[in-house]
Amino acid sequence: MRDIPMTKKNLDYYLNLPYTFVIDWSDVDGCFLGSISELERNMTCGQTREEVLSNLKEALISYVTTSLDNNMEIPEPLSIKDFKGSITYRTSKERHYKLAKQAKFHGKSINAFIDEAVAEKLEMRN
Repeated sequence: MRDIPMTKKNLDYYLNLPYTFVIDWSDVDGCFLGSISELERNMTCGQTREEVLSNLKEALISYVTTSLDNNMEIPEPLSIKDFKGSITYRTSKERHYKLAKQAKFHGKSINAFIDEAVAEKLEMRN
Protein backbone atom coordinates (compact mmCIF):
# COMPACT_ATOMS: atom_id res chain seq x y z
CA MET A 1 0.00 0.00 0.00
CA ARG A 2 1.00 3.62 -0.14
CA ASP A 3 3.40 5.06 2.45
CA ILE A 4 0.95 7.59 3.90
CA PRO A 5 0.03 7.45 7.60
CA MET A 6 -3.55 6.31 8.18
CA THR A 7 -4.32 9.59 9.96
CA LYS A 8 -3.57 11.49 6.71
CA LYS A 9 -5.86 9.33 4.59
CA ASN A 10 -9.10 11.22 4.22
CA LEU A 11 -12.01 11.13 1.78
CA ASP A 12 -10.12 13.15 -0.85
CA TYR A 13 -7.15 10.78 -0.61
CA TYR A 14 -9.30 7.74 -1.37
CA LEU A 15 -11.38 9.44 -4.07
CA ASN A 16 -8.20 10.28 -5.96
CA LEU A 17 -7.01 6.66 -6.07
CA PRO A 18 -7.47 4.75 -9.36
CA TYR A 19 -10.27 2.38 -8.31
CA THR A 20 -11.43 -0.03 -11.01
CA PHE A 21 -15.02 0.57 -12.09
CA VAL A 22 -16.45 -2.33 -14.11
CA ILE A 23 -19.59 -1.72 -16.16
CA ASP A 24 -21.23 -4.37 -18.36
CA TRP A 25 -24.60 -4.83 -20.00
CA SER A 26 -26.79 -7.58 -18.47
CA ASP A 27 -29.32 -9.22 -20.80
CA VAL A 28 -30.80 -10.99 -17.79
CA ASP A 29 -31.44 -7.77 -15.86
CA GLY A 30 -32.03 -5.55 -18.88
CA CYS A 31 -29.68 -2.85 -17.63
CA PHE A 32 -26.04 -1.99 -17.13
CA LEU A 33 -24.48 -3.48 -13.99
CA GLY A 34 -21.50 -1.91 -12.29
CA SER A 35 -19.13 -2.70 -9.47
CA ILE A 36 -15.87 -1.50 -7.95
CA SER A 37 -13.35 -4.34 -8.21
CA GLU A 38 -11.45 -3.49 -5.06
CA LEU A 39 -14.52 -3.41 -2.82
CA GLU A 40 -16.44 -6.50 -1.73
CA ARG A 41 -20.17 -6.96 -2.20
CA ASN A 42 -20.96 -3.88 -4.22
CA MET A 43 -23.21 -3.70 -7.26
CA THR A 44 -25.35 -1.06 -8.91
CA CYS A 45 -27.42 -0.87 -12.07
CA GLY A 46 -28.71 1.74 -14.46
CA GLN A 47 -30.11 2.29 -17.92
CA THR A 48 -26.92 4.00 -19.15
CA ARG A 49 -23.21 3.62 -18.47
CA GLU A 50 -23.17 7.22 -17.25
CA GLU A 51 -25.90 6.50 -14.69
CA VAL A 52 -24.02 3.44 -13.41
CA LEU A 53 -20.75 5.39 -13.21
CA SER A 54 -22.49 8.12 -11.21
CA ASN A 55 -23.98 5.46 -8.89
CA LEU A 56 -20.56 3.86 -8.42
CA LYS A 57 -18.95 7.19 -7.52
CA GLU A 58 -21.70 7.83 -4.96
CA ALA A 59 -21.23 4.31 -3.58
CA LEU A 60 -17.48 4.86 -3.24
CA ILE A 61 -18.05 8.11 -1.33
CA SER A 62 -20.53 6.38 0.97
CA TYR A 63 -18.25 3.36 1.51
CA VAL A 64 -15.19 5.48 2.29
CA THR A 65 -17.08 7.90 4.54
CA THR A 66 -18.67 5.09 6.55
CA SER A 67 -15.36 3.23 6.80
CA LEU A 68 -13.48 6.33 7.96
CA ASP A 69 -16.19 7.16 10.51
CA ASN A 70 -15.94 3.63 11.93
CA ASN A 71 -12.13 3.28 11.73
CA MET A 72 -12.47 0.41 9.29
CA GLU A 73 -9.78 -0.63 6.83
CA ILE A 74 -10.39 0.60 3.29
CA PRO A 75 -9.02 -1.49 0.40
CA GLU A 76 -6.83 0.45 -2.00
CA PRO A 77 -6.21 -0.24 -5.68
CA LEU A 78 -2.95 -1.79 -6.75
CA SER A 79 -0.21 0.70 -7.55
CA ILE A 80 2.41 0.29 -10.26
CA LYS A 81 4.96 1.25 -7.59
CA ASP A 82 4.17 -2.06 -5.85
CA PHE A 83 5.65 -4.08 -8.73
CA LYS A 84 9.21 -4.65 -9.93
CA GLY A 85 8.51 -6.07 -13.37
CA SER A 86 9.76 -9.59 -12.74
CA ILE A 87 7.78 -12.71 -11.99
CA THR A 88 8.61 -16.37 -11.55
CA TYR A 89 6.76 -18.48 -14.08
CA ARG A 90 6.52 -22.23 -13.66
CA THR A 91 5.24 -24.58 -16.33
CA SER A 92 5.54 -28.12 -17.59
CA LYS A 93 8.56 -29.37 -19.53
CA GLU A 94 6.37 -29.78 -22.59
CA ARG A 95 5.09 -26.19 -22.51
CA HIS A 96 8.60 -24.88 -21.82
CA TYR A 97 9.84 -26.80 -24.88
CA LYS A 98 6.99 -25.44 -27.05
CA LEU A 99 7.69 -21.89 -25.84
CA ALA A 100 11.38 -22.25 -26.65
CA LYS A 101 10.59 -23.54 -30.16
CA GLN A 102 8.10 -20.75 -30.89
CA ALA A 103 10.37 -18.06 -29.45
CA LYS A 104 13.30 -19.29 -31.55
CA PHE A 105 11.10 -19.46 -34.67
CA HIS A 106 10.08 -15.83 -34.14
CA GLY A 107 13.65 -14.75 -33.34
CA LYS A 108 12.88 -13.81 -29.76
CA SER A 109 13.94 -14.82 -26.30
CA ILE A 110 11.49 -16.89 -24.27
CA ASN A 111 10.92 -13.90 -21.96
CA ALA A 112 10.16 -11.56 -24.89
CA PHE A 113 7.84 -14.15 -26.43
CA ILE A 114 5.93 -14.68 -23.16
CA ASP A 115 5.75 -10.91 -22.54
CA GLU A 116 4.21 -10.34 -25.99
CA ALA A 117 1.71 -13.17 -25.48
CA VAL A 118 0.66 -11.76 -22.10
CA ALA A 119 0.37 -8.24 -23.55
CA GLU A 120 -1.86 -9.53 -26.36
CA LYS A 121 -4.08 -11.40 -23.89
CA LEU A 122 -4.36 -8.33 -21.64
CA GLU A 123 -5.34 -6.13 -24.60
CA MET A 124 -8.13 -8.59 -25.51
CA ARG A 125 -9.68 -8.05 -22.07
CA ASN A 126 -9.84 -4.24 -22.29
